[in-house]
Amino acid sequence: MKRQGYPFAAALGMEKAKEAVLLALVNPRAGGLLISGEKGTGKSTLARGARELIDAPWTEVPVSVTEDRLFGSIDAEAAVKLGKRKLQPGLVNEAKDGILYIDDANLLRDNILNAVLSIREAGGYHLERDGLSEQRETGYTVLAVMTPESGTLPASALDRFGLFVSVEPETDGEARAEIVRRVTEYEKDGAAFRAKWEKETKELAKKIADARALLPTVEVSDAMIRLSSVYTMKANTAGHRADIYLIEAAKAKAALSGRNYVTPKDLERAAEFVLPHRMRDLPPAEQPEPTQSEPPEQKEQQTPPPEPDNREELFSQPDAPAPQETETESHEGNQEEQPKDESMTNPNTSSGDRVDAADMRVQLPPVWVEPTKGRQKKSGSGKRSATRTDERQGRYVRAELPRSKTSDIAFDATLRAAAPYQKWREKNGLALAIRSEDIRSKVREKRTGNIFLFAVDASGSMGARERMKTVKGVILKILLEAYQKRDRVGMIAFRKNQAEVLLPVTKSVDFAQKKLATMPTGGKTPLAKGLEKAEDVLDTIYRQDPLQDPVLIVITDGRATTPLVPGGDATAEAMNEAERLAKRKLPVAVIDTENGFVKLGLAKKLAKKMEASYFRVDKLSEDSLLRVWRKMSR
Repeated sequence: MKRQGYPFAAALGMEKAKEAVLLALVNPRAGGLLISGEKGTGKSTLARGARELIDAPWTEVPVSVTEDRLFGSIDAEAAVKLGKRKLQPGLVNEAKDGILYIDDANLLRDNILNAVLSIREAGGYHLERDGLSEQRETGYTVLAVMTPESGTLPASALDRFGLFVSVEPETDGEARAEIVRRVTEYEKDGAAFRAKWEKETKELAKKIADARALLPTVEVSDAMIRLSSVYTMKANTAGHRADIYLIEAAKAKAALSGRNYVTPKDLERAAEFVLPHRMRDLPPAEQPEPTQSEPPEQKEQQTPPPEPDNREELFSQPDAPAPQETETESHEGNQEEQPKDESMTNPNTSSGDRVDAADMRVQLPPVWVEPTKGRQKKSGSGKRSATRTDERQGRYVRAELPRSKTSDIAFDATLRAAAPYQKWREKNGLALAIRSEDIRSKVREKRTGNIFLFAVDASGSMGARERMKTVKGVILKILLEAYQKRDRVGMIAFRKNQAEVLLPVTKSVDFAQKKLATMPTGGKTPLAKGLEKAEDVLDTIYRQDPLQDPVLIVITDGRATTPLVPGGDATAEAMNEAERLAKRKLPVAVIDTENGFVKLGLAKKLAKKMEASYFRVDKLSEDSLLRVWRKMSR
């Protein structure tokens, strides 16, 4: 006999996640819930335990679900027996007025997940299958979990989840011991354990039922609506979904508290679930660039303190950071300040060069690469990007009419196509008569790795303030993720008067780490040559396989001091090369290493020319995701 699930009430800790689940169950208009957390934190157990708290349909969507099973298809049995075409309901119909649960939502195909969330918002969908057309109405609450290390969700999908909560591993020793005791007891005798927590489960179910009954009477005053707008504007959210979901979540909170009106406390608590995954940094205020004639001391006095980070500003106003020592650079002679610590100099490198060790304390969020439009068919294997494949491997996602002779037959779709005609076909003793026009082939999809090409500024300015330690730490963290996703990596370093390929594109992350560890720092900044060399490497990659989709990551402070031709404008040449790279419509990211109190903002201008995603190296840990986008054709 199949054992029933672990009781929701018995889950120890995760109080914030529990509260978010209750809000989602009480008010379907709150937009559903996405729970994120590391493997083994109990997020899936908690979510599945909610099944007993509500008297409504519960439908689970497997990661391998096909479009026919999810949205509905021809009823083959009715077609064969009656000779009639009839649409059979899919999972989204079975979940009507209930819960649609998705485990590992980040592994579900993007188009499937977006369709599920769109149907929830619209309350229905139009289905076209095998010559039949039907409008269907349905509505459900989406409850989903995801593990960030196995992939992330695009911002468009995240925004459609009304509520979001992150589950952290338990750090208290006694709490961890109690979790082990409870799980052991449940594994030993599940029925007895569930009976032990039956009272608490029934109390929670009654609390939810009472709140759902009270919800239609909950009123939101105009003052609360205005306050919700203040919260969303402070968080710099896009669109108006956040405002709507914030009000609906606050109504659910009020109903759970037994009130028919919303208070500021309800809004404040709801904001903790509605806003975190929608927060965006405010655009920095434009500051006048310091003139070269002013001494560094004068520049510091005239530069206003930086704006506080928007994520902290939502609930508190941090003090402005104290001015740091200004890094100087002589632009007249194009000479950069060399590091003063001669003990760091590597005896195997030329005079003035130094080799820094990587700073592994760098906190780096997951990297998400925007997928290619149209899902081009690509070869290779990996775990990052989904792609269509002609090979007989990968997940069967849907069926289509074959364009040529095929051996990868979709038998389910073929039978459905043939079923309505069985009453009129000669069977000659066969159970089914199948003709060539009934044949459907499988469309398969698998995951492949990306190519990450690093273009790293290794000039003298990177050695100052030990920036290269941080840069190497960032690259190593990306390399570790590249290893997990089966990506390939290549590396270009530019310094002095040249740009060289330190590492040809390879799958050996070990080799990449060794090359990175011995990369020296020193000399001027030939930024234009670095970008030019990146174009040469990209051309080589495309010659090997035109369907490759490499990702370019440029790590620099943007200060160009060595021109391509003597007497040229080094900065203008770098910007021209950036515009040429932008025409390739590649996913590109620029990581700005500039620090100190006075900032020229050249790397940000470079990113704008390349139409690339932009990150500051000292703010990487504050981002929830390193989203690398691509330029789109207009």
